[in-house]
Amino acid sequence: MPVTREEIVSCYRIILGRAPESDDVVNSYLSISDFQTLRSIFINSAEFQEQAGHLIGSIEKLPFLALNLPANPIDYLVTPAQLGQCIARIKTVWTHLGITKPHFSVLTHPDFLPENLGGNIDAFWTSGDGDASDIEKILERHGYGSIADKTCLEYGCGVGRVSSALVRRFKRVHAYDISEGHLAVAQQRLDDIGATNGQLHLCSDSPLEPLEKCDVFFSRIVFQHNPPPVIHHLVKNAFQSLNPGGIAIFQVPTYRTGYSYSVEKWLAAKLTMEMEMHCLPQHAIFALIEEQGCELLEVREDGFTGFSSQFVSNSFVVRKKH
Repeated sequence: MPVTREEIVSCYRIILGRAPESDDVVNSYLSISDFQTLRSIFINSAEFQEQAGHLIGSIEKLPFLALNLPANPIDYLVTPAQLGQCIARIKTVWTHLGITKPHFSVLTHPDFLPENLGGNIDAFWTSGDGDASDIEKILERHGYGSIADKTCLEYGCGVGRVSSALVRRFKRVHAYDISEGHLAVAQQRLDDIGATNGQLHLCSDSPLEPLEKCDVFFSRIVFQHNPPPVIHHLVKNAFQSLNPGGIAIFQVPTYRTGYSYSVEKWLAAKLTMEMEMHCLPQHAIFALIEEQGCELLEVREDGFTGFSSQFVSNSFVVRKKH
């Protein structure tokens, strides 16, 4: 089936890192037969290839970025007022997405658009088991022990894709999201599977409100859709939520070719109702680990942005010191 406007705009924002020039440009892609063809067109475009020119060698042979690239100029230390404005803008966007395409905004694959969801909903829920299994294996690798009596906190739970798998493994699960529409679907999912040990939370508008205490914190493909000041704030909150000896497992893009962020420019720009992709430098995360009395257990490059030629994305495993 032909691609949708939402898929075209997503390719612009995620692959090229910008908004479309005009509605006419978007309309010119509407006759493309399928999403894979559309994605290929964007990846093979001159604009993307110029961005990808920062690679060491070719994309096929060595799909990761060099260490000698220029720094991303990024504002991430901002005033409380600016942070509050950033959160308000993000909440507006994700409230809209939670109403219009809740499942697709969690996993951006055409199968999970509202018009295609019926025959693919089982695959959507099954995918959450993979993330939950990853958590178990990571904790086991670090000698964490049994999680059956532990509390897990998932930040950015969306419609409960992973939370509904976590409730089968942990004694208690606290799941947070900024969108009421997403949480409504998540609550229905918990009800459908008969889970009574999961508690859903609407993220506060106040940056100062703490998260529930937990033994394990988890967030994946969530922080990247927030501007750098918010990512910085969320990582700090994650560490503060941990009980002594608790472990945080989370993913953050830490570099993007050609990326910069000015909080003043971002707040002044026209608000669009599409998800964005952002990053926070590694050194900022390392500083928070030390500041919050934690220790880094491991950090790995991952592919969770979907574009390793443009991003460095890292998965962190961090433990709260006793």
